[in-house]
Amino acid sequence: MPLWNSNIRAFAKDFALLVSVFLLYLVAGKLSLNLSSIDGYSTPLWPPAGIALGFVLIFGNWVWPALFLGAFFTNTNTLPSVESWIDFLISNPQNITISIGNTCSAIIGSHLLKKYSDPSLNFFQAREILKFFIFAGPVTAIVSSIMGSLSLFYFKIIYSEFFLQTWFTWWMGDTIGIIIFTPLLILIWKWYQGEEKLLRLIIFSSATMSIFIFTLSIFFLTRNWEKEFIHHRIKSDGQTISTEIENRLFENIRVAKALGSFISLTDQLNRNHFDQFAKTVIEDSDAVTALSWNRFIKNPLRSLAEIELKKEYSESMGITVKDGNKMISSPEKEEYIYIRYIYPYDQNTKAVGFDVLSDPKRRDALDSAVERNGFDITSKVDLVQNLEGNFGFLVYYPITRKNKEFGFATAVIRISSIFENTLVGNDHNYLCIKIEERSGPYHIEIFSKNCLNMEERIFSDFSFEHPIAVGSHIFSIKIVPTKDYFQLNLTTASKFLLIISSLLTGLLGILLLIIMGKEKNIQDTVEKRTFELEKANRVKSEFLANMSHEIRTPMNGVLGMLTLLEHTNIDFEQKDYLDNAKRAVLALLTIINDILDVSKLENKKLEMDPKPTNIHKLCKDLIQLFLPDAHKKNLEFYVNVASLDSNLFVMADENRLRQILINLIGNALKFTFSGSLCLNVNISEDRKYIVFTIKDTGIGISSENISKLFNRFVQLEDSRTKKFEGSGLGLYISKQLVNIMGGDIEVESVLGVGSTFRFTIPFEETDQRETEVENLNPKLFGDNEGFHVLIAEDNSLNQKFIVKLFQKENIKASVASNGIEVIQLLDESLSHIDDRFDMILMDIQMPLMDGMEATKLIRKRDDSYREIPIIAITANSMDSQLKEYLENGMNGYVKKPIILSELMAAINRNIH
Repeated sequence: MPLWNSNIRAFAKDFALLVSVFLLYLVAGKLSLNLSSIDGYSTPLWPPAGIALGFVLIFGNWVWPALFLGAFFTNTNTLPSVESWIDFLISNPQNITISIGNTCSAIIGSHLLKKYSDPSLNFFQAREILKFFIFAGPVTAIVSSIMGSLSLFYFKIIYSEFFLQTWFTWWMGDTIGIIIFTPLLILIWKWYQGEEKLLRLIIFSSATMSIFIFTLSIFFLTRNWEKEFIHHRIKSDGQTISTEIENRLFENIRVAKALGSFISLTDQLNRNHFDQFAKTVIEDSDAVTALSWNRFIKNPLRSLAEIELKKEYSESMGITVKDGNKMISSPEKEEYIYIRYIYPYDQNTKAVGFDVLSDPKRRDALDSAVERNGFDITSKVDLVQNLEGNFGFLVYYPITRKNKEFGFATAVIRISSIFENTLVGNDHNYLCIKIEERSGPYHIEIFSKNCLNMEERIFSDFSFEHPIAVGSHIFSIKIVPTKDYFQLNLTTASKFLLIISSLLTGLLGILLLIIMGKEKNIQDTVEKRTFELEKANRVKSEFLANMSHEIRTPMNGVLGMLTLLEHTNIDFEQKDYLDNAKRAVLALLTIINDILDVSKLENKKLEMDPKPTNIHKLCKDLIQLFLPDAHKKNLEFYVNVASLDSNLFVMADENRLRQILINLIGNALKFTFSGSLCLNVNISEDRKYIVFTIKDTGIGISSENISKLFNRFVQLEDSRTKKFEGSGLGLYISKQLVNIMGGDIEVESVLGVGSTFRFTIPFEETDQRETEVENLNPKLFGDNEGFHVLIAEDNSLNQKFIVKLFQKENIKASVASNGIEVIQLLDESLSHIDDRFDMILMDIQMPLMDGMEATKLIRKRDDSYREIPIIAITANSMDSQLKEYLENGMNGYVKKPIILSELMAAINRNIH
């Protein structure tokens, strides 16, 4: 089963990698298509070639399926729907060939590089860069460019005259893409693997990509200018052509209106009058092939109408309809619209008497003309007249004669005549011109010229369309440039600009690699020496941390004994000696804490513990701390927190904030001999920060000393007759704490006048309240008799201090020197119901079994001791260490040296 799970995880990992490679190649490919030249066939810069080679170099040849599919779908804009994937792939044969070429190119390039250059892909040596430039660029790109160009040519997507140009652009685009993006991808991978520095990657990528982006910007600007020029030229030519077509069209339509005016104004209309007028009009027109008068009658007048037709057209069959290729007598109907007169007759003998209502297209046009009360035309129809190119449309113009006869003046317009006479000129020979009718749901082609070849599909983005409304019909004139048109009007400035600029970008990248190679050699030497220095500094920091820990343990005994001595009967002189001794121990503890904080800062292990903090109360407490010393020196001490709400709580590390204020106020008090001290606290105007200002009238600081004020172990007075004590760490620690909190600290000072320290912390108001521990009386509760504490401590002095402390409180205490003895005492006490342990004070570092291991064993017990309160007594003060104690089953902690009030508070919290 474990082997099976391992295989599944390995498969899932490999599959996820293939999907990632596919998606990255696809996205890069789709974006790179925007870099194609205006002809749409070739891209003078192809980043996916460099990405593909980089992936094969990094992961091996087995990623080829992802590269193949990425290349295939880059050149495919559809997905399979009903047909199978195999059918879908076969339907895009040129894309399959291109994808095979791209994949093979990456595999061959990887093989050449790994065989003839450094397998570790070290691009920082000049010789390796030269090999990369030769094998990865020009040689590798030949494969994909030849296969891709041959594929486009074989499948008739490009013509022979485009082949060489397409191949060269393709080869150059792949070469530049490899030179720019393969080193970048490999550097990113080496950085991810921890083999390269982030700074080196940033320098290389920012330099090459900034030039690359600048190059792309110039390319797009130039290409857009070329596109705008072509668009403008196509629009200009299209407007000229469409205007000519529209004018000629309406000129021929006006013939029908002129005929209608003639018919309506002629009183005695006969064939002779009609033919004379029609002949004159047709001779002046270039597209009207016939004119007719189509009369409307009802069925009772049919016989009379046919007699009149017979008089003037002896061969007339009367009112007829078309049956296939024959004209037959019209069946009986209620109404007829028949051709009464037509000219020229020789070409339209069959049309005389034809009932135009019998043809649906003609009938629709007649109805529309009546409804519009104006002219209308038919859709494209096959004309009754037997003429060459016998298709066109008829114009119907409704009129009513003086004798109340109603009918339609009709002009037969031959479509090809209009456009052939319009499209005359050299420019028109290089344009594909299509006219379509778009009145219905389907587009009906009316006319086309120069549109048999395929190249106009490439340039469809540059087409021009112009709609023309003719009666109830909408015609669209579409102008599309051909290959020849582009060759006459288009420059290749953008393509060559991109090639040259991208090549320079690649060469810049190679130059950077050479420079960075030299820099890397220097950097390796520096890093080696730096590592040695860091190791020495780390040993020093660990030494300081360990020494501070070891010093805390005996100090706990010293401070404990002094505390016990303080509770004995002593006279005034002895109490003075005792106070001085405790002050000296606490001063030493402050120095140890400072050294430990510096060690934490240098090792980046100092952690913050934000919690709801009452700033107003914190500052008031500090007044009580420093006020006695200020009065001893006859100094005024002002604290201004009036602008703060007394119930304002903010999220901050209260202990660290108190440490900063104590350092700054303590320094101000130390160096001020007359005048005043002032602590001012307010919220900044933008309410983003709390501003603390400590101002004094002390000795001041010279301008040259301000710059080194916050350095470690710095005391501005370094003479042998120094007046002031201190480790020189307070201000350094304060600045680091302020910065970690997210604020800043600054100082202004005038020598002999005074100094002002100002620092900020972020203002984050909260409605939460921290549960405050009451100021406990040393007595735990009423009568302590019967309360039994187990003390786990290996230091005899600390044992004696804690036992004596509990004896004074009438608390029974037992002692264990290590974790094993703790377990033994717990087991032995189970048989004494009235004398069991109520709490354990557990030291962390003990021989044989430490406090952490003992606590874990206790929490796994099956008896009542499983839930016994355990308080850690430790000289460790790292936040991560204290958190670890709580996570492993301890209920609280007290840091050494033990302060009586803190110990009692911790015990009280866990009793209740």
